[in-house]
Amino acid sequence: NQETSKHSSFEEDKRKLYELTDDMKRKDFLDELFMFMQQRGTPINRLPIMAKQVLDLYELCNLVVSRGGLVDVINKKLWQEIIKGLKLPSSITSAAFTLRTQYMKYIYPFECEKNKLSNPQELQIAIDGNRREGRRSSYG
Repeated sequence: NQETSKHSSFEEDKRKLYELTDDMKRKDFLDELFMFMQQRGTPINRLPIMAKQVLDLYELCNLVVSRGGLVDVINKKLWQEIIKGLKLPSSITSAAFTLRTQYMKYIYPFECEKNKLSNPQELQIAIDGNRREGRRSSYG
């Protein structure tokens, strides 16, 4: 038993993720997501943690997809809405970047497959566009 371990095990984190709400769609979504990532050869064997809690991949996906998908969220700068929707503390300054990174790693391939809201090239363009914009203000 890993009682002494500070970090919870993947199975424990996974159970927490499933039990965050008793929405049946949550279970179906998570089952499908884990299966999909396993089948494409990128199994999820660690869950992202934010604000000392397991990041709610189900809610994150819902929030992003309901706003048009990852590319739209990046282009329209909707991360603050997502952060609020996930009830993350506003004190996490890197929350938007972290959520984007985690989304790309854990959910984006699934979003492409299921929702077909964008493709990886459009995502790259959005990310590059975002970067350039960030730099522009430091000129002058």
